[in-house]
Amino acid sequence: MSIELLAMLGGGLSGFIMRMIAAQAENQAKTVEYMIRKQTKADSSADKAAERGGVWVRRVFVGFILFAVILAPFILSLLNTPVTIETEPRGGLLGLFGIGGSAWQSLDGFVLLPEVRQAMLAIVGFYFGSSQVK
Repeated sequence: MSIELLAMLGGGLSGFIMRMIAAQAENQAKTVEYMIRKQTKADSSADKAAERGGVWVRRVFVGFILFAVILAPFILSLLNTPVTIETEPRGGLLGLFGIGGSAWQSLDGFVLLPEVRQAMLAIVGFYFGSSQVK
């Protein structure tokens, strides 16, 4: 092989590699530009959501849950208002089949549902967790 042919092949190969590197850098620049535009849109959407007043809705929910956990049991215990709940159906083979219908039972006081307790735990965890970050 002659030196001219080797120089031509080497030049062609180096030109191909440089063109490939330039195309890859261009693709990466487009990707970064797309990601910046996407983040800008996400930021503007988050700003719009923050302006809608979602804080007050969350505060009302927290107020209702705190009322249900703290104040309602005391208020209802003073009023002697009975609460009627449905008990587990009994009957069937060792209680496996709910034959026999449900029974109703009146209780004095306030029934605190597990969902309300779980919500209270989530609220306490959120507020104490966010206070640790500050």
